[in-house]
Amino acid sequence: MLEPGFQGPARLEPDREVPMRRWMSLVGFVTFIIAAGVLYAQDAEADAVFTYVDGDVVKKQAELEEWEQALLNSRVSKGYQVRTYVESRAELTLNESSIVRLAPRTTIDVVKLFEESREGYNDTLFQVEEGDIWAAVQGLGEDDSFVITSDIMGTACRGTTYRVNVSEDGTTMLRVYSGAVELWDPMMAILGPGFWETESVGGGGDERYEVVGPHEVAGPHEVSEEEWRLKLITGMQQIIVGPDGKVVQRGAFAATDPLEQTDWVLWNQERDAGR
Repeated sequence: MLEPGFQGPARLEPDREVPMRRWMSLVGFVTFIIAAGVLYAQDAEADAVFTYVDGDVVKKQAELEEWEQALLNSRVSKGYQVRTYVESRAELTLNESSIVRLAPRTTIDVVKLFEESREGYNDTLFQVEEGDIWAAVQGLGEDDSFVITSDIMGTACRGTTYRVNVSEDGTTMLRVYSGAVELWDPMMAILGPGFWETESVGGGGDERYEVVGPHEVAGPHEVSEEEWRLKLITGMQQIIVGPDGKVVQRGAFAATDPLEQTDWVLWNQERDAGR
């Protein structure tokens, strides 16, 4: 039985109810903005951006059939393929300090891009199907990995400038300009390298690089045909491996080498100098 004078549940006064609604709306809006910002940052971190495109450059997601034109400032992520045609070049910027460039007639697969491993560090992996790519890698986390592979050669690096060329028959050439690159045979079913520290060699600086290897390397050295698997290739060293997995050529190369006077190499060096 209602008490005399009962007039229903108490209500906020109008001048108090409106500010409360505004406050709740503001809190909801701020929460939305923060969440959107976090999602955007995570998404942007997992992308690579085309910061240079010249000629006919295309990209596609691996599961799709149709290629689309790769435009300046467009993006690719894990699972994409990128291809350059005749007289075409492209540059992908991965973070503020690392880039990968594609020469004409080059096709790569973006297998991993800043993908978090079970150990909590970030993995990046490119597979070169054919062509020539130039990588300048800096700014990785302490335990992050950066890997470029062909069918017969795997490379991992840190603080390094190097190039990988894969010919039509699969022959793969690695040339290291500064820093150090770990080299292994992907057919050995190695899932991924781990890093520990050794001194920089061949780069001419006092900085230190973290590189893969079963032991410290005191300086530039040749890699024998029997030893090329799981070996360190340092600044101004090269190795060429044939489609059968055998070493074709190894040792030092000079800046005056005819292969170093090509328009492709000189253009990359000019781009690097301007970064």
